Amino acid sequence: MKKLFFAATLLSTMSFIACNSGSGNTDSVTAAKDSNAVKIDSNVINDSVKRDVKFTVTAANGGMTEVQVSKLALTKSTNPDVTMFAQMMVTDHSKANDELKALAATKNITLPIAISDDNQKKIDKLSAETGKDFDKDYSDLMVDDHNSTVDLFKSEANNGNDSAIKAWATATIPTLEHHLEMADSLKARVHQ
Repeated sequence: MKKLFFAATLLSTMSFIACNSGSGNTDSVTAAKDSNAVKIDSNVINDSVKRDVKFTVTAANGGMTEVQVSKLALTKSTNPDVTMFAQMMVTDHSKANDELKALAATKNITLPIAISDDNQKKIDKLSAETGKDFDKDYSDLMVDDHNSTVDLFKSEANNGNDSAIKAWATATIPTLEHHLEMADSLKARVHQ
């Protein structure tokens, strides 16, 4: 536990320095904005801690994306099935995001404050669509994202090192699996 606290504190400090220095120093940590860009000096933090930190950053990015894209669906879609699903996404993922923020704070892990560039591109593309095209692409995105999110959470639940992070991932899996089932059903209905 002391190792994790030290590593997370060190990571948070390095992240703050890397994000604010403007030097682009990639020897320690690169921008937490893009979960795929998280790089940690292997001489400083062991692999199991890196895994837990990367999971929390990736989960936060995904959760923020789900909320933002579903808020977009609430404003753009006129399909009641889509809007009902989107409202569930906003409610459930906002709750999970708050839980993850609180958990990360106890571990001194700095989460991203903005969605990754890759996820923002998906949202921008979707925001240009209307009508049935929007509904189809939104449902496709929800199925794809929830498939990868369930895999991410199961991997952390099975292989994570930090017991609290692992427990949160494990407890969240049933909700994510329910979302995936609902997304599959929604996709089938809007693609008719």
